Amino acid sequence: MTTLSILIVITLVVLFNNTTLKCRLQSFFAGFFGKRNVSIFDHQYLEAKAFYMFRFRRVPSITYIDEIDVNRAYAYIQDNLGDSIVDIYQSCFFNRTENMQQFNKTIFVLNSKVLIELAGQYVEILHTNKKYHFADNLLKVLAEYKIPGKQQDFEINIITLNNGGLELKPLPLKPTVLDLSIHYNDDFIPVDALIRERLNTENDKGIVLLHGMPGTGKTTYLRHLVGSLKKKVLFLSPSVAGNLMNPEFIDLLIDNPNAVLVIEDAENIMMDRKVNSGSSVSNLLNLSDGLLSDCLNVQIICTFNSNLNLIDNALMRKRRMIARYEFGKLSMQKAQQLSNHLGFDTAIYVPMTIAEIVNQHILNAPETGVHSIGFRQQNSAN
Repeated sequence: MTTLSILIVITLVVLFNNTTLKCRLQSFFAGFFGKRNVSIFDHQYLEAKAFYMFRFRRVPSITYIDEIDVNRAYAYIQDNLGDSIVDIYQSCFFNRTENMQQFNKTIFVLNSKVLIELAGQYVEILHTNKKYHFADNLLKVLAEYKIPGKQQDFEINIITLNNGGLELKPLPLKPTVLDLSIHYNDDFIPVDALIRERLNTENDKGIVLLHGMPGTGKTTYLRHLVGSLKKKVLFLSPSVAGNLMNPEFIDLLIDNPNAVLVIEDAENIMMDRKVNSGSSVSNLLNLSDGLLSDCLNVQIICTFNSNLNLIDNALMRKRRMIARYEFGKLSMQKAQQLSNHLGFDTAIYVPMTIAEIVNQHILNAPETGVHSIGFRQQNSAN
């Protein structure tokens, strides 16, 4: 029997509340689990819905809440529902930073056919219809444990995709404090001021495009920028960016209003639709200036290395775009200023990238235009 067939049968039960059909369905699942090797595990640990059906031989009702501090939720359940707990199943890992073992998934089995799953930043309660009010009351309590918008100044929330769907994982960033007047050309200073002003404005929208050759400081600037923002910053890898308009992704944005979405190496999803029919430009347009943007108030930062000519022109309309900047090599004067600031005893005669200046001690001088000052031989690049 296929999964679709099972879902059809379940739907009939829910719609028609047929007692006979319920009994037959329960008999079927008893035989189904007895005769077939059905896995109750996902790629991480126990899969809650399959485990519930395995344990109680019935389809559960499900109540769910996201953006919850699961450690506080765990403590509440232990302290207030301890007498009702029959079993606890946990998948744990050792956190080297905290020097302690922590759980990444906990499943409480309560009496009266109730199962509570805690993982990531969500709580899911699986129960019978008779326990609806219990689940509703519990979630109202746990809703008080909502994770704050931004917990640390230098923090980014990685959007990951697993069998359970999309999930947010907050990670600390190494603090990056820059003197922009030294690390970037002068024309970037007003652009940075505009970006920070708009990204710290509540209920705003729009897109920031940061592009340029590798080594020019795009990622370094992003680290610096994150520390100056009051909003929660969500990081979306290109591999997950294809899910931009999936219902799960929209739900995630609804749970995180007024967020800043960062997409690094975004060439493929921004490419002109005439060149790449598989690009996600339409999705970006909807999020940055469509009807969805009025509801979600999400702002987007896209970084890329490719030529601007390959990017869809619709993304660069004035009403939609907050700012656009091309990072390039520092002028000879700026390169010399940064080199001196970093403590190098060198003379520079050509424009250079930040990466070339920072790593000049391991680079080939004729290729970079770096000249040693002192008694060592000086070789000039043409």
